[in-house]
Amino acid sequence: MDDVAVRAIEEAHELHAFFAAWFRAGHGPVPDFGRLEAALAGDFRMVTPDGHLQDRATVIGRVRAARAGAPADFRIVIREARPVWRASGVVLLEFVEQQYRGGESTSRRSTALFTDQPGAPNHVVWRHLQETWIGSD
Repeated sequence: MDDVAVRAIEEAHELHAFFAAWFRAGHGPVPDFGRLEAALAGDFRMVTPDGHLQDRATVIGRVRAARAGAPADFRIVIREARPVWRASGVVLLEFVEQQYRGGESTSRRSTALFTDQPGAPNHVVWRHLQETWIGSD
């Protein structure tokens, strides 16, 4: 794997660790919210698992408002992360996000577009994210 793919995979793991800590904030230290703001490109867009399109400001607002809304057992695991397309300084990453809360779990398959960005966490920024629910079979 080239460097941008390795950094994007690390970024996917680290940003989801931030989310888990942020959503559990009442059950431990509160992470620096600036970490999220630095990770999302100015033109970031997300398609939610339910098909709703959200821009950067909407995503940041929703995450900020959800602080400490999860129970102490909430966690997120990223698995099966792999690049599906790449070019110089750009990678399209695919991964499965598994969330655990209150003995239940949900899964979504995601594709995320990352580009090189000096000064950003892991020196990449999220440009686009598409999430799709994975049903239980």
